Amino acid sequence: MVKEEINTLNGDKIHRVRRSMELQPEVIKLENKRSSKRGFNSPLILFYGLIALIGLGTLILFLPISVNSNQNISLVDSFFVSTSAVTVTGLTPVQSEVTWSIFGLGVIAILSFIGGLGFMIGAGFLIYILFGKKINLEQKMLINESLSDSTPSKYVASSSIRVVLNIFYISIVLQVLGSALFYLFWKESDINNEHGLIFNSIFHSISSFNGAGFDILADGNGGSIGSITNNNNLLAITMILIFLGSIGYPIILEFSENIKLFFQSKFKQIFVSLNFKVVVFTTIIVLITGMLQFLFAEWSNQLTIGLESTQNKIIYSVFHAITRTAGFSIIDYDLIHNSTTVTTMALMFIGGGSLSVAGGIKVGTLTIILAALISTIMGKEEITLFKRTITREITRRALIIFIFSIFLILFSFIVISSFEPDSIFRELLFECVSAFGNVGLTTGITEKLNDFSKIFISFLMIIGRFGPLLLALMFVGKKIEAKAKPAYEVVRLG
Repeated sequence: MVKEEINTLNGDKIHRVRRSMELQPEVIKLENKRSSKRGFNSPLILFYGLIALIGLGTLILFLPISVNSNQNISLVDSFFVSTSAVTVTGLTPVQSEVTWSIFGLGVIAILSFIGGLGFMIGAGFLIYILFGKKINLEQKMLINESLSDSTPSKYVASSSIRVVLNIFYISIVLQVLGSALFYLFWKESDINNEHGLIFNSIFHSISSFNGAGFDILADGNGGSIGSITNNNNLLAITMILIFLGSIGYPIILEFSENIKLFFQSKFKQIFVSLNFKVVVFTTIIVLITGMLQFLFAEWSNQLTIGLESTQNKIIYSVFHAITRTAGFSIIDYDLIHNSTTVTTMALMFIGGGSLSVAGGIKVGTLTIILAALISTIMGKEEITLFKRTITREITRRALIIFIFSIFLILFSFIVISSFEPDSIFRELLFECVSAFGNVGLTTGITEKLNDFSKIFISFLMIIGRFGPLLLALMFVGKKIEAKAKPAYEVVRLG
């Protein structure tokens, strides 16, 4: 009931409302409409494109033109190799130099190039070519997330397409340069196949830079590229290409921009981002740790490097630490000590830098987790690195990726063990970690796996390549704010 009165002092009208009516809530129904996330706007476009590319590669590799006349290839093996190439893993159940024709090897090289470049980068490049700058906001956000560029950057704050083009150009230039260097330092008499020096140089450059790990060199010592171990120039070029591919495109871009800035400012200014410091610092620590462990553990192992000179032992140890993201081997990994096996699995699990050809959880994720652990132990509320505070969202993503990866590897190991009950524990776990980390190192068990295991390993390579990225994309912009929090209660720990 509303009662109207007139103020006798100033003539204002006063409306008096009963208290019960004043407090009566007004209910407004809002219809929640969620925009469709289909087509290119969907994060699942990564998965769709990946599956389509793998399927196309499987069909082409299954064709008789892709294999040598005296070789037979099954559809499962074609699927396995196609998956391994697109995910730049390098695991293969067949001898590449014997099984595939030059056409088939060319297909594997192309799949490795596309896989190493990254599907979203390739998609962004094609969209730019076809549609120019007509890209909507959601597509730009998706490309930015796939580029690990959700935070502002000094160099690429405005145009994700510019980053895509720069990455594409850098990839082409480095692989062409690598091919030229291989051609210069490789003697044709040292090539033990029928494909010639030019093809070998191009194939090995693509496989090295993209961390694919495929090789077409016959090897007598149980490794994959042991035939070039006597040529330190080839080993050095291979290691440099692997390192540049695994460090991440943002690091290469920032380094080149800093060189330009340094000269433009007359040798006074440079800008080093936190991401650059974290990736470079952690990568150096990982490489030194892996090298020293391999050197001291295998020093007297006559089955690996025990009979080599001191210089070769050091070179092979450095190569072992670097190839953790590529899968090339110059020794038989079935003959290494158990301590080296565990360390190698840890290196493969860590992987390389974000937005690189490497798999694994990435060195940035490892750094964030270790920083969070140290901060918690020291009783700090904020996580800091190099005098910069890490947001809770980044820490949350790192923990999700780490826990997801651990559970995935354990689950995969249990499933593969049920498929391969007679295989050795160490070999199966090593294979699972290598597949998830998209590395390609193996103890030699790959060709012995049955078809069920090969299919499962193939999906493990796919999840290892794009699973962490898809997880990150799923949480982009998703913040659910609860209207009321449930009551707190303690759960005992320890």
